[in-house]
Amino acid sequence: MSGRPLKDITRQDSHLSRLTAAAQELMALDRAFKKLIPPALAEACRAVRIRDDELVLHADNGIVAARLRMTAPGLLPQLAERGYPASKVKVKVTLQQAQPKKAKWLAISENALDGMEQAANCIGNPEVKQALARLIAHHRRG
Repeated sequence: MSGRPLKDITRQDSHLSRLTAAAQELMALDRAFKKLIPPALAEACRAVRIRDDELVLHADNGIVAARLRMTAPGLLPQLAERGYPASKVKVKVTLQQAQPKKAKWLAISENALDGMEQAANCIGNPEVKQALARLIAHHRRG
């Protein structure tokens, strides 16, 4: 892998340079659109492009799509003021795949469990002592 910055690499290839410029323009459109809507809604949608005088939006679910269909047409004049003219809005639902949650798993070594058991025997509070005993037993069962 080269240690050169991406900007240097893209400047050398005209095709890459055009692609980079187009990507930056689309990201700017998305940022401009998201500034006009509530933050919670902005997290669940993306302004994708303007083609044939039509702003295309992607929504994460049907509820967000319905809200965008109601509000986005009214935002078109403000977007046009920012340099993104469009007269129509198309909203598509693009379901986002939920990232699988990592299983919470904590391994406590036998030495640590033995130390916890010894410490539990010195505790005078019966509720705390019982809670530690349950924790130790749970981790010894695996």
